[in-house]
Amino acid sequence: MRIVAGNARATGPNDSIARWSCLHAGHVPPSKNFVTCPAGTMLESYLDFPQCWNGRDLDSPDHKSHLAYPVNQACPATHPVPVPKLRQVLRYPVNGDPARLRLASGPGYTMHGDFFNAWPVDEMARRVRDCIRPVIKCGADGRPL
Repeated sequence: MRIVAGNARATGPNDSIARWSCLHAGHVPPSKNFVTCPAGTMLESYLDFPQCWNGRDLDSPDHKSHLAYPVNQACPATHPVPVPKLRQVLRYPVNGDPARLRLASGPGYTMHGDFFNAWPVDEMARRVRDCIRPVIKCGADGRPL
């Protein structure tokens, strides 16, 4: 499966699903663009991938339309198959004024990420069975902690 989340061509925050915040600085509200983090914290980006699949296609020309986001915590009829939640979290060792920060794609609201599943089928099935379905935290080896 291939998935793209976010919008590298976003022209403003309303075109974005990206979220920026500061690690250990809950008093700084999250934003769709870079935020000013106080000293001793780190800039973080969060990008949630779609969680609903159309049940047919492992990819689409835009790498997006075969998946959708839940609406009111339920998958839409067009994409009825729930898939495990995938969240990309990146931390940057910067703080202070973000005025000079830019991504290769532009401002913070252009944050995007790609996912393509290349897991061996048996290993993926084991991790889904042992960790994801029972909602159990597992270690890097895919075994319950």
